[in-house]
Amino acid sequence: MFGCSLLRRAAAVARAWQGLEVLRARRRPLHTSPQCPAFAKELFLGNLELKGIFPFPEVSQDELNEINQFVGPVEKFFTEEVDSRKIDQEGKIPVDTLEKLKSLGLFGMQVPEEYGGLGLSNTMYARLGEIISMDGSISVTLAAHQAIGLKWE
Repeated sequence: MFGCSLLRRAAAVARAWQGLEVLRARRRPLHTSPQCPAFAKELFLGNLELKGIFPFPEVSQDELNEINQFVGPVEKFFTEEVDSRKIDQEGKIPVDTLEKLKSLGLFGMQVPEEYGGLGLSNTMYARLGEIISMDGSISVTLAAHQAIGLKWE
């Protein structure tokens, strides 16, 4: 009797194992694109894959001309009109400063033009970010408007 029970258990285990093998064979791989090595891991291992970094993206002359139209007025506004000390002391960005940021289009830097934004590329956004970072409070406020709900791709 003991031998029969042991054989039944062994048969049940074998059937379960076969069922798992069938499931594994049917399972789709989670990654459909070819695997590429992680840059940091390969760097740590001494394998520097330069094609992931170079060539550095070049800015076209049209894009450069377009960004230069924005840089001047934004830089002038931040150097002449933004009072960072006052913003920090009061813990609030003045309404007139927010209105000026709005009139410069800075709340929609990466919003496509067909939706009323400036439609800036990441390169152009980064260039304006250098200027906007002159005031931390404004920088965070504008960054939130570029990040929350705007990443559709």
